[in-house]
Amino acid sequence: MKIEGIKAVEILHKLIELKPAARSGDPDDHPEPVSVASVSIDSETDVKELELHISRLIRHPLFERYQLQYRDVMVIAELWQQHLEHVGRGSAWSEICAGASINRNKVSECLAYITGLVERNIICFDERISGDYYLNPVILQSAEYTLSKDLILRILGRDLRADLTLVLKEEWQSDDDFMSDLRLILDICYNSFAELGSRAPAPEYPILSTCLELLRQRIHSAPDTLGIKLLMLRHQLNEHQLDIIMLAVYHQLCREDRILEADAILSLAPDPRLRRTLQELLSDESALLSEGLLYVELRHHRAQFATLGVPQEILGTLGIKSKADPETKHIKVKSPFTKSRVGQSLKDLILPEADIKLLSAIIDKCRTDKQNELMSWGFGTHLTGSKQGMVLLLYGAPGTGKTFTAGVIANELDGDLVMLNVPELRNKYYGDTEKIIKKAFTEMREMAVQQNPAPVFLLNEADQLIHNRIEHNSTCGTIENNIQSIILEELETFPGILILTTNLERNMDEAFFRRFDLKFKFNMPDLECRRKLWKLYLRKEIPGAQDIDIEHLAEHYYFSGAQIAMVVHNACIEAVNRTGNLKRLLLTDIINYSNLEKPWTKGPGKSIGF
Repeated sequence: MKIEGIKAVEILHKLIELKPAARSGDPDDHPEPVSVASVSIDSETDVKELELHISRLIRHPLFERYQLQYRDVMVIAELWQQHLEHVGRGSAWSEICAGASINRNKVSECLAYITGLVERNIICFDERISGDYYLNPVILQSAEYTLSKDLILRILGRDLRADLTLVLKEEWQSDDDFMSDLRLILDICYNSFAELGSRAPAPEYPILSTCLELLRQRIHSAPDTLGIKLLMLRHQLNEHQLDIIMLAVYHQLCREDRILEADAILSLAPDPRLRRTLQELLSDESALLSEGLLYVELRHHRAQFATLGVPQEILGTLGIKSKADPETKHIKVKSPFTKSRVGQSLKDLILPEADIKLLSAIIDKCRTDKQNELMSWGFGTHLTGSKQGMVLLLYGAPGTGKTFTAGVIANELDGDLVMLNVPELRNKYYGDTEKIIKKAFTEMREMAVQQNPAPVFLLNEADQLIHNRIEHNSTCGTIENNIQSIILEELETFPGILILTTNLERNMDEAFFRRFDLKFKFNMPDLECRRKLWKLYLRKEIPGAQDIDIEHLAEHYYFSGAQIAMVVHNACIEAVNRTGNLKRLLLTDIINYSNLEKPWTKGPGKSIGF
């Protein structure tokens, strides 16, 4: 699009040529905002030409929405030049002030000006800023800025709205039309304009809002029989609610991962003053949640965060068929179980003798014949409740043998070891986590009762499911606490042998500790156990292993069994790459890799922050 035969990018290039004459000296020397009449220039012709180009850009049809002022154009020219010379590089707040000829010592004026540029989507932060810069202006001073991608497109003569309109269907006649265009438009939006390499890539607000506005317009003009329009009319959804639902549907079905609640709010309301409105739309009392259009579910990965999901019933309204059989109410999910036949026994455990005896006693308590004898001693259901099985907790430091010991228990009881995969119990098929857990326990009960010998069930890293309860009143807390209640109830009456392990017993809710029939703590190996572990992993098949001073290693490195195994493995990889007489394991190899592992070790030998 041109004005008087000149494209927007050509106008900027003219301004860049004139800019050195128009802005001489340090920006601190200009106490007042820039004015064409007040800057130092070479000739009256330059004044008129500069004024002409600034006016052209301000009046350019693609730039009318920005309501540009003279100094805005000078800032844009400055940032455009930097974009050409250093693509992707951000500018500090003081550089923006210099571009507008605002004395940077006038901090309040400068930050107010930068805020105005951000509000009009002329510039944007070079990373996602979730803080409220109206409340804390220091955020504006700490950030860096670039021209918005929307403005860059306009500089290059592209109108995103017009370009996207060309790829949309002229009208929607079916739910398939809606889903096809939803995926097409947002795929373009996310794949072409998202922040590459970030945890949750998202396009800038002007880009995303243009995409969503086009989709909303298609919805309003679509037949009333279209699923998304029926949903909008039935629940009287406003544009923000409609945007949230479309983003949730897109992420859930097309990107195969539900959008985070925080990311949805930040994407749709970059202005901190508007985020509260979005947060209210996702509160427990909001129509979106109270009427079942969306649900919120917690995830756990080093930290706790909430995701937005769309229930299957709502997806059905949109004409989206479930991956499950429509004729059955059973949940079709990938099996959460991994079954294996283990071979380790008590004699293979490397633990202090007292611990071995205690584990032997625990195994005896799990035997069916011992349970029957207890019944004859009067320990019937009137004393023990309806509980018939045994729930064990193995806890302690990582790599100390908890999972291996679970295999020992299974083998000593002549049963298979059946592991529950926690990721398959969460976040599958639109948030039916509670149903999936109930289904998993139903299958475990059937296996425990019907199979002979019964398998031993293992839930590793159990704190992911039975962590401390959430006390605050929210949808996330309600869902998570419901899961806790289901598991507590199942443990009360579970008929088989269930072993739970954790490295983070402090993160587990106290209510669960009362449900464990037995609790066994794994400590870091003592000196004698470390000797045995070094001897175990320094096998005679390894050339040079017999010459390694095991006593020195056991005394100087307070390692777990897993750490010792890793050190030996890494040292052997280095040794096997040598040639001739040196192709053998040396003590120096073991010491080198032990010293690399030592900083991450708990115990008297620790060297950093533990």
